[in-house]
Amino acid sequence: MTRRVPKLESLFVATFVLFGFRLGVQPITDNSMLTHLRTGIDMVRSGGIPRTDPYSWTAKGTEWVVQSWLPAWSYGWAQRLGGFRLVVLEQALLLAVLAWLMLRLARTGSPSRTALAGVIVIGMAAPFWAPRPLLFGLICMALTVAIVERKRSPWLLVPVVWLWAQSHGSFPLGLAWLAARALGEGLDWKAWPRDSMSYVGAFAVGLVASVVNPLGYRLLTFPLTLGSKREAFKNIIEWRSPDFQQGASRVALVMLVLALLLLVRARLPWRDVVPVVGFVAFALLAMRNIPVAAIVLAPVLSRTLRRPESSPAHRADIDSQARMNRAMAAVLAAAFLVFGLSIRSHDGLNVKPYPVAAADFLQREGLFADPHRVAHMDFVGNFLELRYGGRAPVFVDDRFDMYPLAVSRDYRELLGARSGSLGILDRRGVDLVLWDKDQPLTNLLRVTGRWEEIFADDDWVVLRRNA
Repeated sequence: MTRRVPKLESLFVATFVLFGFRLGVQPITDNSMLTHLRTGIDMVRSGGIPRTDPYSWTAKGTEWVVQSWLPAWSYGWAQRLGGFRLVVLEQALLLAVLAWLMLRLARTGSPSRTALAGVIVIGMAAPFWAPRPLLFGLICMALTVAIVERKRSPWLLVPVVWLWAQSHGSFPLGLAWLAARALGEGLDWKAWPRDSMSYVGAFAVGLVASVVNPLGYRLLTFPLTLGSKREAFKNIIEWRSPDFQQGASRVALVMLVLALLLLVRARLPWRDVVPVVGFVAFALLAMRNIPVAAIVLAPVLSRTLRRPESSPAHRADIDSQARMNRAMAAVLAAAFLVFGLSIRSHDGLNVKPYPVAAADFLQREGLFADPHRVAHMDFVGNFLELRYGGRAPVFVDDRFDMYPLAVSRDYRELLGARSGSLGILDRRGVDLVLWDKDQPLTNLLRVTGRWEEIFADDDWVVLRRNA
């Protein structure tokens, strides 16, 4: 029986998969993920999905559509079965799957060219990957593109769309890509794009099937409601246009420019041009769309860089390459094992960026309980939710789609320490402020003489209103 030798191109793909896995085994520190974790833990304990906000004192009882209920449910069960380490393993596997799907789309038939395409698309996307339900959305986007590019049965889209709708509110992007591709095919063929429209129809069937879920039609209409909260999303960095000033985002910019330079040299059909132009525009409007644009670029780069198979090599060269490939495969397998075992070296969470000592102080002194009201920064709210659940009602967190606009506006005023800040604290009955000691609001409260410092460490301060 002939022993199968891994191809060099496949080993390059496995290297990118290893990279994704390596990113995923890091302790969770993303503030949004902290609230998803708490929601999942509470869902598993109670057996139900929250319909109203259970965590804040500013919006308690406000209708809350838990758009990512399915990933949160998986986090809750992973945490119950294996602690936060098992949640980390889940995220690592999701990132590995995402990297594999993207490289499958980017394969060219040439190891070096596949490596180039992989560096471009992974380099664009990876700076914006985060361990949160976003990964489910990106995987579903990649599956949608793969099903169409590989000309698989359109009906495979139905379960993908159902999973996507239960996991992340980005599912309209899949329909947008299909529509752009159909428009491009129509321009290419100067006829009705029957092939693409069959996939559009299957996607629509998937959306109809997605109504079958614990929250009903609200999961489908939820993305349509975000327009009314557009003002609130100004507080969220990932919803802003990328400025490409940070190191990671600069890498993404370099890879995007490199991709476009390669593409403009090729004579692309409209079926490639229309989706690429549309999704690059989306990426420039909001940085959260950059990893989606990378998925859209992957198959186009594959076609641009693809070349015919090279002539057969000599037998001696084949044997030498086989030995090298087996050695590389063994190294990659060992690296996967080492990185997987590294999860045991931490407890699954990294809370160093959060005010742990200040929260301990407030809890120990009973200052989270009524009648006290604590104001804090949005990401601190996510941390408090994971740590205390509803036992320490928060002022705000990063669920700006859920909070009334009045709360988001007040928070933006406090964050900038604007002229109305003191009035907001008075009007909302805030008697304690937990804030970054170097932020403008801290200095404003100190100079008023109406607030006293009752706790401070190297990064955080707690101020209490004088009686």
